[in-house]
Amino acid sequence: MKILFICHRIPYPPTKGDKLRAYNILKHLAKSHEIDLVCMADTPDELEYIPKLKSYARHIHCKNLHPFKYSLNYVRFLFSKYPLTLGHFYSASFKREVEGFICGNKYDLIYVFSAAMSQYVTDIDHIPKVLDLVDADCEKWLSYAKYASFPKSAIYNLEGNRTRKYEMEISGKFDAVTVVSESEKKILIPYIPNEKLFVVGNGLDQSLYKGYQHIKKPDEQNLLFVGGMFYFAYIDGILHFYKDAFNRIKKAFPQVKFHIVGADPAASILKLNNDPNVSVTGYVDDLMPYLTHANVYVVPLRMAPGIQNKILEAMAMNIPVVSTHAAIQGIDAVDGKDILLADRPEEFADAVISLFRQRTLRERLSANALELITDKYDWYKNLSKLDQILKCVCKK
Repeated sequence: MKILFICHRIPYPPTKGDKLRAYNILKHLAKSHEIDLVCMADTPDELEYIPKLKSYARHIHCKNLHPFKYSLNYVRFLFSKYPLTLGHFYSASFKREVEGFICGNKYDLIYVFSAAMSQYVTDIDHIPKVLDLVDADCEKWLSYAKYASFPKSAIYNLEGNRTRKYEMEISGKFDAVTVVSESEKKILIPYIPNEKLFVVGNGLDQSLYKGYQHIKKPDEQNLLFVGGMFYFAYIDGILHFYKDAFNRIKKAFPQVKFHIVGADPAASILKLNNDPNVSVTGYVDDLMPYLTHANVYVVPLRMAPGIQNKILEAMAMNIPVVSTHAAIQGIDAVDGKDILLADRPEEFADAVISLFRQRTLRERLSANALELITDKYDWYKNLSKLDQILKCVCKK
C-alpha cells in the first residue's frame, strides 16, 4: 500500500515516548508499504535528523514550528471550542503541504499520529484513515488539573474538557482509532464507538538490552528515574517523592544515591543537586551506565496516562521497579510478582528499603519482570495487530 504518515513531531531520535512509538510504527510499516512522511519539528536543529528516516520514507516533508506563530494560535484557539493543543500544531503552510501530497499521490491509507494532527485531514473522506491517539489526552489534562495550582489548574481543566469533546468528534471521521493500552481504551469507550477503537501496545527492541542484562550490579543503593524533566507530571512526582519519601530512605541508608536523568530539568529539579545524595544529570547521550548501575528504579508519579516506556526499559535491564498505581497503567505487571506498587510516601519508601535489604526479592522481581517483557512487550508482536487493523480498514 501507499501510505501518507502524518506525525506531530519528527519521529527521531526515538528517545521520548511519543517519538519512540511513532518511529517504531514508521519502521514497521516501511517493511511492507511505501511511506510518505509529513511531520513537524520543535526546533530547526531537529531537521538534521531527516536523513535518518530516509530508509523508511520515500518522501519526507518536515515543518519547523515557529514559536511566535503558535503563540498567536494559542490566543486564537483560547476563544474557540477547540483544544489549545490544536493551535500549537496548526500551520496553514503545513496544511497546504498535506493537501499537496494528497492531490499528487494516490494513497491507499492515511495514518495520523496524535489527535492534534487530525485537523489536517478531517475533510478527507475518499481515502481510508487511521488515527493513533496513543493516550487519552483528555484524561492527562484533567489529571494535571488536580495537582496544579491556579491558574494552571483552570487551563488544564479547560483543555481536558475540550480535548474530550474533540476526541469524540473526530473519531467519527476516521475508520479506526488506536490507543496504547486497555486502560486508555476503557477511558475512551464512553466517547468513541467500541467497534472503531483498538489497542496497539508499545514494545521494546529486545536486542538492545541482551548484552547488558547479565552485568553484575554493584552492591550499593542506587536509585534511578529517567524522563524529560520539563514535564509537569515528572516534576510533580519527583518533588513529591523527594519531600515525603526520600528522607525516610536516607535514614535507613545514608549512602543512598538518587540519579534523576532526563533532558531540560526544571529549576525546582536542579535545586535537588544541593543534596549530596542526589544527582540531576540533565540530558545524557548514553543511558546504559545509569541502567547498569541502578539497584532500584523508582516511578513515583501521581499522574501518568498511557505507558511509561522507561518502566519497560528498566525491567528489560533487570532492575526491580517500585511504582505508583497511576504510573503502571497500561503495563500488565502484578504487584509483588513483577513489581512493587505503593502510593503513600511512607509505603513507597518502605518498598525501596525492602529491595535494598533483600537481594533475593530484587532478583525474583527482576526475573519475573524480564519474563513479562519478553512475552508481552515485543514491537513485532504488538505491531502485527496494527497490520490486521489496516487490512480491515482498507477492505471497507
